[in-house]
Amino acid sequence: MSHKKAFELTPKEENFSQWFDETLFKAEILDERYPVKGMYVWLPYGYEVMERIMDIMEELMRKTGHRRVYFPGVVPESVLGREFRFIKGFEGSVYWITMLGRGQAPERLALRPTSEAIMYEVLSRWIKSYSDLPLRIYQIVPVYRFETKATRPMIRVREIAFFKEGHTFHATYEEAVEQVNLGVRIYREFYDRLLIPYLVVKTTSWDTFPGARYNYDLFTIMPDGKCLELGSVINFGDLFARTYNLKYMDRDGTEKNVNTTSFGVSERSLAAVIAIHGDDRGLRLPPEIAPIQVVVVPIPIKGSVGEVMSAAERASSLLSEAGFRVELDDSDDRPGYKFYKWELKGVPLRIEVGPKEARGGYVTAVRRDDGSREEVPNEKLTARVGELLEEIASGLRTQALEYFESRVASASSIQEIEELVRDKIVSFPWCGRESCGHRVEDRVGYSIIGYEENELAGSGASCVVCGGDAPHRAWIGRKY
Repeated sequence: MSHKKAFELTPKEENFSQWFDETLFKAEILDERYPVKGMYVWLPYGYEVMERIMDIMEELMRKTGHRRVYFPGVVPESVLGREFRFIKGFEGSVYWITMLGRGQAPERLALRPTSEAIMYEVLSRWIKSYSDLPLRIYQIVPVYRFETKATRPMIRVREIAFFKEGHTFHATYEEAVEQVNLGVRIYREFYDRLLIPYLVVKTTSWDTFPGARYNYDLFTIMPDGKCLELGSVINFGDLFARTYNLKYMDRDGTEKNVNTTSFGVSERSLAAVIAIHGDDRGLRLPPEIAPIQVVVVPIPIKGSVGEVMSAAERASSLLSEAGFRVELDDSDDRPGYKFYKWELKGVPLRIEVGPKEARGGYVTAVRRDDGSREEVPNEKLTARVGELLEEIASGLRTQALEYFESRVASASSIQEIEELVRDKIVSFPWCGRESCGHRVEDRVGYSIIGYEENELAGSGASCVVCGGDAPHRAWIGRKY
């Protein structure tokens, strides 16, 4: 088998689903061959990419006053079910523990589907006074949801391995509103750093999390034309305060309800990175999250082994000392094999060192994003590599935005929506009435993803259903 054949993938545009699965396995992100459907083994390379992604999130959380905690992964049914509307949101997806050792459990225990109920049972004992607020905490934990639809690695799973869930507690509803806006800003910066384009939309009243006041979702668009929800920020108001006795004593001596918010992201963030930046040769990782930013590949020929290896080692050491994450591939594999391997794994920059380079005092740098090559003098190596990584990030950002814009469209009538929604995500003017929203959904056959509130206010736009004033830009299309 040729080197190229060993690393070949199904073309991404030909069959995205197959390309995605092949890339995850061949690039050593996940092993899907676990005997429980919807659960996957994280391989070292994939785990490190995900860790670096979560490092960005943790940096943003800490910078904005959120502190990391850990709460247990099981919750008694009596606690979970105290808020009926809340448990209804997870109806049919909870994993129940009914046996403890060899005996029947005295009460069913739920594996964590999310942590509101788990946390609030304890936090009602933490929060007593206005001086305890605001409280902002988060954790990164696995959560379990029995997904009934077809499972997809990272996208639709039964064990979410990397669930970053933030939970915040506030004296007033207005402060909770400010927190939701902060949560959206955090997610914007997070996905900007992953070079992923996105939409921020408010969910419709009939699609909002049960019992919540409102929530915002971030979506991106995958190569198969479907929307992928990247994260959600939810304002619960005092819903849980009334259920879990979350109250505090205010300055004036009166007892008041605590207002809460929650927001979460998962390994879907990595799924978006792989799907949007990847190409027919595999991953193209943004330099900030790449476990290996630069791979140095010596290309010796007979009679030049010593000088080539020495030059490659010097280049590797210089880059490592300058703070870059570098891998010197001095394995016995042939150069072509190494090229295909590191391209598949998405390493942003390859440094080649052959006899010409060793004798000429330079290296050849090859970019993963566009394949361009250039000779870099040894004395300028570290500075130029820094510039190249910045250029690669910029190039990936530009390409991703162009890709995103090619997959969205706008319509001013239901007929236009029907024509465009076959292969795009479509926006349209909406008055905000539920009846008009349902008319569009029923006619088109897909759900409204969300809407940009008052984005069209004052524009004179007319609702595609009733013809009335349409202050909102709604979005509709296929989604996971």
